Amino acid sequence: MSSSIAAFVNKEISLVTLKKNALINAALIYLNSYSVGMSNLGMHTVYNILNSRADTLCERVFFEKKRRQPQSVENRRNLRSFDLLAFSISYELDYLNFFKLMRRIFPEDDLRKRPLMPLVIAGGIVNSVNYQPLSKFCDCIFMGEAEESLPQFMDALSCFENINTKEKKKNFLEKAASINGIFIPGVSDKQKVRSVFIREVDKYPTSSKILTPFTEFSNTFVIEISRGCPWRCNFCVTGAVYRKFRPRSFEVIKKQIDNGLRYTNKIGLMGAAITEHPDIDKIIDYLLRKKALISVSSLRIESAGETLLKALAMSGQKTITFAPEAGSDSLRFSLNKKITNKQILEKINLSKKCGIKKIKLYFMIGLPHETDADIQAIVQLSIDASMILPIKLNVGIFVPKPKTIFAGHVFAGKKRFLAKFKFLRRNFSSSGNIILNLAGIAEAKLEWLFSQADEDFFSNYLENKAL
Repeated sequence: MSSSIAAFVNKEISLVTLKKNALINAALIYLNSYSVGMSNLGMHTVYNILNSRADTLCERVFFEKKRRQPQSVENRRNLRSFDLLAFSISYELDYLNFFKLMRRIFPEDDLRKRPLMPLVIAGGIVNSVNYQPLSKFCDCIFMGEAEESLPQFMDALSCFENINTKEKKKNFLEKAASINGIFIPGVSDKQKVRSVFIREVDKYPTSSKILTPFTEFSNTFVIEISRGCPWRCNFCVTGAVYRKFRPRSFEVIKKQIDNGLRYTNKIGLMGAAITEHPDIDKIIDYLLRKKALISVSSLRIESAGETLLKALAMSGQKTITFAPEAGSDSLRFSLNKKITNKQILEKINLSKKCGIKKIKLYFMIGLPHETDADIQAIVQLSIDASMILPIKLNVGIFVPKPKTIFAGHVFAGKKRFLAKFKFLRRNFSSSGNIILNLAGIAEAKLEWLFSQADEDFFSNYLENKAL
C-alpha cells in the first residue's frame, strides 16, 4: 500500500466494525483510485454487507498504477492470501485495470486457468449492460443489485470449509448458480441470465460507511435517496438497466440523516433523479432544520427547484451541474429530454438568484441524427448561459450502449470528432467566462468496443496487447 493511501486511511472515520479470526477473508477491489472508489456508494454497501457477517472479514484494495504487488488497505495483506477477490466494476475502461491487477496477483498463471483459490467474483453496473467480457476470467458474476444475492452467496460459501479440490469448487459453483442474480460461467444457462433489482428499497438503506476528506464529497455522509430513473433518456444506461424509479421513504431517509449527523454536519444526497423524489422538499426542510450542510452530485434541469437551489447555496455549494446533452431543442427532444434552451437559461437565472456562482454544463457530440447546426447550437447556448454565470463546459462523446434505445447505432469516426472539437475550440478560444473540457476520443472508442465485447474478446485482446 502506498504512503499516500496510508495517509488517507489515517484520516478516515469508519462506521463498520472489523473482526479478527474470520473464517472467510475477502478483498473488495475497486479498479480506480482511492478518492474515486471511496466516492462510490456501491463500494460502501458491499464492504458493509461482508463485514456485518460474523464469519467474514472484508478489506479494501484500490488500483495503484505504480505498485507491482497490490496490498489490502486495512492489514496490508497480499491478495493471494484471501479466500475471495471481489471486484467492483463501474465502467468499461476499468476492464484494463482488472487485467493489469490480475497479472500482478497471478503473474505466472494463465488468467483463464487460475489456482482454485482465491475465488474471483465481479459486480457492478457494467455486468447488467454486458456480462460477457469477463466471463472467462471470473468464477462468479453478480447481475444487478447485490443486497440479496451477495449474502446468499456468502452463506453458500460458508458451508465449504476449504475449497481445495476441483470437485469441491465445482460443487460450490453449482450451488451458487442456483441463486437469483448470479451467473456462473460454464454452469449457468446463458439463456436465463437476468439482472435482479431490489423491489423494497426501504429494506436496504444505502449510505456512507466510511467518512474521509479525500473524496468528491469530502467528510460527507452520503445517502442514496432513490434508485432508478423515471425519465428513460434514449442514450442512458442507468434508466435502461435500473428501470423503475424507486424512491426511499422519508422516514428511512430521516433515520439515515440522523445517523450521519452523529459524525459530520455534511449530508450528500445521491440518486439518478433526486429532484424527482416525491418528498424532496420535505427532505431539504428537515436537513435545514437540523442545520446540515447539503450537497448533491448533479441535478435534473427540469425539476431543480428553488428550495433545493437555495439550500445548496446556503450550504456553500457554489457550483452545480446541469446536463442539456444537446445544444438544440430538436436534438435534445430526440433523446427524450423534453426541455428547451429557453427553460435551461431560465433555470440558470434561477440558480444565480438562489446564490449559485458557477454552472457546469455537460453536452455530448456524435449523437444519432446530429448535424453541424446542432454543434453550433452548443456554442450559442453556452455563450448565452455564460452571460448569466461563469460556465465550465464538458463535452463528452456519445457511446452507444447495449440495452439502451440507441444500442444499434455505430460509434462515430475519429475524423468526425476531431473536426467538431476543432470547431468548438475555435469558437470558445476568446471566451473568458467559459472553460472548455473535451473528452478523449481514443478512450471513448475503447469504451464502445468493450461494451460490445463477447466472451472471447479479451482472450484475443490480451494476446495482442501488453498490459
